[in-house]
Amino acid sequence: MKQILLFLALALPGFAFDITIAEKKHVAVANDGKVVAKLMMANDLSTPEKHHETYKPYMHVFSADGSTRLTKGAGFSFTHHRGIFLGFSKIGYGGKSYDRWHMKGGDQVVTKVTQGDNTFTANIDWQGDTVAPFLTEERRFSFTTPAKPFYLGIEMNSAIKPVSGEADMNGDPEHAGAQFRPSELVDTQSTTYILPGEKVDAHKVKDLPWVAEVFTIEGKTFTVVILNHPDNPKGTATSAYRDYGRFGMFPKGKASAESPFKLRYRWLIAEGDVRGAAAFQNAWNAFAGKNDPIPAVTINASERKAAKPTK
Repeated sequence: MKQILLFLALALPGFAFDITIAEKKHVAVANDGKVVAKLMMANDLSTPEKHHETYKPYMHVFSADGSTRLTKGAGFSFTHHRGIFLGFSKIGYGGKSYDRWHMKGGDQVVTKVTQGDNTFTANIDWQGDTVAPFLTEERRFSFTTPAKPFYLGIEMNSAIKPVSGEADMNGDPEHAGAQFRPSELVDTQSTTYILPGEKVDAHKVKDLPWVAEVFTIEGKTFTVVILNHPDNPKGTATSAYRDYGRFGMFPKGKASAESPFKLRYRWLIAEGDVRGAAAFQNAWNAFAGKNDPIPAVTINASERKAAKPTK
């Protein structure tokens, strides 16, 4: 009985997180006085350089003691890859196509943040041809202290809808969806992916319940798993093979004012090299309300791909 109660205590969200909003700058999330996550939400148009740095919101993730930044910000190779982020490179709307992955011709702008217990919601305008939005989004983040070996759980619930008519949310696994990008200091020689099932090809498989990545930064190893909720759009592709560590889920579908495009993902963060399928599957079962068996796994070294700096 004591063991069961201990597991529940570790898995329940509790009220451990302090959320601090710095208006038009960031939202910091601290656990026991240590900042473990930070939503970067500035939109600074004062110079082209500042605009480039702040054209989309994204979430930084830190080690449990707050000393190591696990995620990448602006600059370096693939500058548009930033922390935990959401975007689509081919959004069909009003007879035009919009790229809100590379952020060509428009920004994602946080207009309001509402705080709750262990959660906050960012209202985000997806700009069209002008500063006026063609899409609006409510992106809610919730934070938990998961069962070990994980020290942090970050859940994202997103609802995207067009200001009128219908939008086609599209792209491809490399340039769309909900993604996690490790720091620019990631060791590209050791990045490893764990996928549920035998001989799984991430380039081909659809609707994986979870995917994990093991990576090393500044000599420290971390494991991140993304949990794909069963309510997400069917036919979701997975991108999990790059040596620089950007990985995540690519769903696609239609959005309207009456029927928003809804997404739900959870990231779990652990310090150290975690490869046991039980930890990942048990976490997904709890997230999804399922009782699926623990699968065999495919463990893949990352594919080498030269990074080309982008402006």
